[in-house]
Amino acid sequence: MIAGSVAVSGPGALRFAVALLGYLLIYDCCHSLGHYLAGRMVGIRFRFYGIRGTDHPEDYPFGMRQLMSVVPFWTVVTDKESMRAARPWQKAWMFAAGENATNLCSLLAAYAAMVGGVPGGKGLFVFTVIWDAVSSVMVTIKPKGDYAKALRALRGGRTPSAPARPMQERLVNDAPSVRGNEPSHSVSTINRPPTA
Repeated sequence: MIAGSVAVSGPGALRFAVALLGYLLIYDCCHSLGHYLAGRMVGIRFRFYGIRGTDHPEDYPFGMRQLMSVVPFWTVVTDKESMRAARPWQKAWMFAAGENATNLCSLLAAYAAMVGGVPGGKGLFVFTVIWDAVSSVMVTIKPKGDYAKALRALRGGRTPSAPARPMQERLVNDAPSVRGNEPSHSVSTINRPPTA
């Protein structure tokens, strides 16, 4: 879609809309694909593949939270036995690959729009650089973040995490989705904006 918006001439708003749609499709799909490809590369198996909203809606501000809960993202769930058998570096590789893929692919998509002369492409690129930088910091400092998980895996265990959630909240948030029989343990996370 980005290549199409670069190749065609026409109204700038339409070209930007097509490029933005392509950018969002890349952004939504590459994160879990990064987890999957890196995991399979080091022998980690996955037991569930699907499309659903984010696994961590609580990380978004009100309004975005509801939207991100229903926007379709490709999701992968690791096989627990495979994860137990994996070495720390293998787990870290798999966890970090999601954020790495998101950052790299979104930057390349925005860069292609910018150098291709898509109206608004430069703004999209600048936004992506800032967004990726902020989200990289956030997924490092938030306990559920991919880089935080990778660091914990390399340290061989758990690091101090967020305070325990009340039992009622755990029961509601960790319950299987009503969309199917998906397990509640997922490696799929997405870039999240900083929360206040």
